[in-house]
Amino acid sequence: MQALQAAVTRALAGHATRMELRLNPPADDARHVEMYIRAVQSSDDVQRPCVLIEGRDVTLRRQTEDKLLLAATVFEQAREGIMITDAQGVILSINQAFSDITGYSAEDVQGQHPGLLTQALERPQVHRRIRSALERKGHWQGELRSLRRNGEVFTAWVSLTRRLGAEGQPSHLIGIINDITRSKEAEQKLHRQAHYDTLTDLPNRRLFEQRLERTLAKMGRDAEPVAVLFMDLNQFRDINDNFGHRTGDAVLVEMAHRLREDLREADVVARLGADEFAVCLPGAHAQAAHQVALKLQERLAQPCMVDSHELSLSSSIGIAVFPDDGDGMELITRNAETAMYRAKQEGRGAVCFFTEGMQPRSVRQLQLEAHLRRAIDRHELLLHYQPQLDTKTGRVIGLEALVRWRHPELGMVSPGEFIPLAEHSGQIVAIGEWVMRTAAKQMKTWIDQGLPPLVMAVNLSAVQFRDPTLPERVQTILSQTGLAAHYLELELTESVATGNPTAAIAMMDRLHTLGVRLSIDDFGTGYSSLSYLKRFRIDTLKIDQSFVRDIHKDPDDRAIVQAIIQMAHALNLTTIAEGVETDEQADFLRAKGCDMLQGYRFCRPIEPQAALVWLKEHMVQPPLASSVAA
Repeated sequence: MQALQAAVTRALAGHATRMELRLNPPADDARHVEMYIRAVQSSDDVQRPCVLIEGRDVTLRRQTEDKLLLAATVFEQAREGIMITDAQGVILSINQAFSDITGYSAEDVQGQHPGLLTQALERPQVHRRIRSALERKGHWQGELRSLRRNGEVFTAWVSLTRRLGAEGQPSHLIGIINDITRSKEAEQKLHRQAHYDTLTDLPNRRLFEQRLERTLAKMGRDAEPVAVLFMDLNQFRDINDNFGHRTGDAVLVEMAHRLREDLREADVVARLGADEFAVCLPGAHAQAAHQVALKLQERLAQPCMVDSHELSLSSSIGIAVFPDDGDGMELITRNAETAMYRAKQEGRGAVCFFTEGMQPRSVRQLQLEAHLRRAIDRHELLLHYQPQLDTKTGRVIGLEALVRWRHPELGMVSPGEFIPLAEHSGQIVAIGEWVMRTAAKQMKTWIDQGLPPLVMAVNLSAVQFRDPTLPERVQTILSQTGLAAHYLELELTESVATGNPTAAIAMMDRLHTLGVRLSIDDFGTGYSSLSYLKRFRIDTLKIDQSFVRDIHKDPDDRAIVQAIIQMAHALNLTTIAEGVETDEQADFLRAKGCDMLQGYRFCRPIEPQAALVWLKEHMVQPPLASSVAA
């Protein structure tokens, strides 16, 4: 009321005043009143000062103004971009957020059409769908790719609403846009992480199975075949162990690039994990799939250079064809994987088609792997021993310990079956250590029983040889069994020794310091470099039986064997030939200067008690002069 009193005072002084008051009646809502206050002459005889107060209720007007002000504030301060067009789609106004998102000022877009933001990115069908939805429902919302003023592409979530005028005709279009670029990128990143291999950028198993399922559904409707290939890189674990994971990763990236490069756009190639890949060939029958498999094998086998290392890989491939080998995704992939494992069993570089007989074998492999984990604890493993003879004197100078598995229900399990399983599952380390300890203990026992000391040869797996604690483990076994170090010979394959020559030399030096003997097994089957071979601290080269088998009829085998013997002697190494089965083979090897012989011609691998009896008998009569032993 003080403001009103002040206005009256001014009016009496001759100054008219216009003002607005907010009235709060006890029983009603607040009202806004506009007042005009001025002095007037009194109508009576007494000239008293009078004031005229004229008022009108402006509550509705004030409420409308407040709403307009609030709307304007929301319009300008909203975080969403807002755009308003007329009925013809010409932009009338935009807010600050719209400018912040798009980079366009109000002057840039007023008088323009909204299509300037999306016309170059979205297909015409998109714009037709938007117009159709606005005409039918008066509203549309969805995701659009748009252009900022600087040419940068962004993703927006757009909501469009058509406003009708008093006569029911479109008068305005209101558009609200949200920049969802970052959230969309994060979503795409998560999707990619879930569906693609991070190293090779190939689809992973999950995405491969999804695409394969869609392909099978489509090709099934069209009665067309689909071939599925599972492939494994055979020597990849050696590369990882010998050269490190960085080199292994580089090889995988190169292999993935080659697979992508050699397949059609319609084909799907994926990395399933580790060194396994899968390929889906829509429309490919068995013959076409086989041709593709051979082409891929040839491509993958080409040497690749990684960190100055020239590396080559072979691959094993299994093939299953829809619908003959399976009518669904799960069955067809399982059968292709089963065929791949059969290919690995048949040797490096094999390609195998799935057959019905493979599935029981796959189940058997799983059973064997489970049983093998308990084989040591259950005393199911045993050693057989095969003598090694001096070629000149015919006397036994060593034995090779060969592991066998006698399962109480399955009977004798072939080493060719359970050794690969042990290597694949990692159980070969425990088995290899058990073999070394058992063989050393057996030799010490025989010596204590009066048998002349012999060299006991034990095979080392690749995993054992790469174990940095191997020398300490060997020393522990020698200490625990009491066997002198020079009576223990450790055999490692040529591929293991030459996979990483520098590391192999260091490990051999440490083992040599212990006093144990070292030999290279299966010599001639790998790719040894003579420059490394002469630096290896080894005692013996073992000629692989594949060269001995046909030595009587294959001139190439005879030449290879003779060359190995001459080279070994030049390096002051002894030689031993394995797999000797006939007198003809033995005579040739003796004539060419081979130092030791081993094979069924003299004695098959036998159990400890039988081996002791055999050794005692043939200490008197050398077996080179006797018949084949049982």
